[in-house]
Amino acid sequence: MIKNLEFSINLYTEGEKFFDILKAVIRDSKKSQWPHERERACYAEDLFKRALDTFDEAILIAENRVKEGLCIEHDLKLIGDLKAKRDYWKNKLEELSSTSKC
Repeated sequence: MIKNLEFSINLYTEGEKFFDILKAVIRDSKKSQWPHERERACYAEDLFKRALDTFDEAILIAENRVKEGLCIEHDLKLIGDLKAKRDYWKNKLEELSSTSKC
């Protein structure tokens, strides 16, 4: 029954919106005077970090495929795209986390 409550987000196709939402929650809630809103900001920051870890795992898998010889031009472009997106959002998280109390 609990499995029916799970869902997933494709970070390649929907990651921009997902990270934007988390960024807004972190930015708007972490300075709140209300503890429950600061807790939401910490939870959003944790989700952000977990999503970036997922990006890292996807990049590693793609790079390993290339090393095994399963390399086509599309794979190389995908790796480059993934790294660029990951790096952009890692920088955004660092900016947001610089004043975080999580």
